[in-house]
Amino acid sequence: MYEQIRAQLSDAIIGGDIAEGEMLPSLRQLAAQLRVSIITVTRAYNELVAMGLASNEHGRGFVVCAVAADHAAAVMADRVTNAISEVVSAGRTARLDMTTVLGKVEAEWMRRG
Repeated sequence: MYEQIRAQLSDAIIGGDIAEGEMLPSLRQLAAQLRVSIITVTRAYNELVAMGLASNEHGRGFVVCAVAADHAAAVMADRVTNAISEVVSAGRTARLDMTTVLGKVEAEWMRRG
């Protein structure tokens, strides 16, 4: 569960949805909201710190750090590559041809406009 929390927060930080200097929710607040233990949230936040995406400021809590634009672009490009790999694997497992898979990707792209 902590990996899901870390992944969603890191995506939001790298994608710019959570800005530099913003405070992350308190450990207790997020744990209660997600109905998980404080230890789970603490582990996720500590990984964000290890990744350089947040800092733990004594008395304030966890604060979002600046993310270099080139780093953010590289991380997002890797995410796209991984997602494409999963789509190709799923398509092959389902015995779909490339045209069908590409059609599904294009339809989803258009749906999200």
